[in-house]
Amino acid sequence: MRTVELTFDRPSELAVRQVWDELAELGLPGQGLRPSAVNRPHLTLGSCAELSDHARELIADACAALPLAVVFARPVRFGGRSRTVAWEVAADDALLALHVRVWRAIDAQNPYHHPAAWAPHVTLARTLRAGDAWQERAWRALRDRPPMPAVITGVRSYDYASDTAEDLLPGPARAPR
Repeated sequence: MRTVELTFDRPSELAVRQVWDELAELGLPGQGLRPSAVNRPHLTLGSCAELSDHARELIADACAALPLAVVFARPVRFGGRSRTVAWEVAADDALLALHVRVWRAIDAQNPYHHPAAWAPHVTLARTLRAGDAWQERAWRALRDRPPMPAVITGVRSYDYASDTAEDLLPGPARAPR
């Protein structure tokens, strides 16, 4: 299984990593505790079994408009099989259009990534363990944070089987417009 993920400029990424560290210091399952060498803040657009060359071309074309200014709007909580606390990413027309183009390009299968259901977010803490007490503590620690501007500068694909990531838009990062 592969995901297609948007990545952020250095200041935005550092802001997320700081929150990861703060949550870990509180004894909460901050995403920074994940041991993968390719673990980094990201916004998932969709997942698929494989990426064809054609899909890669369509993704690169869709992401030609990067960088894209966005806002980490507010903390949110998700339930289900895994418990998650995240920063909601405000979905403006440009982000929604980019998502739809990538979702179509990869023939995404996960219903959570369908454009009608997609909730753009950056994961701050996540676990499969039962109980919601940690989630409430994490949400309380984050709930009063003001919205924060961020900049999307890249796109990558994460491969779950090999725990590797591949840059899908190679080249130097560009300054936001």
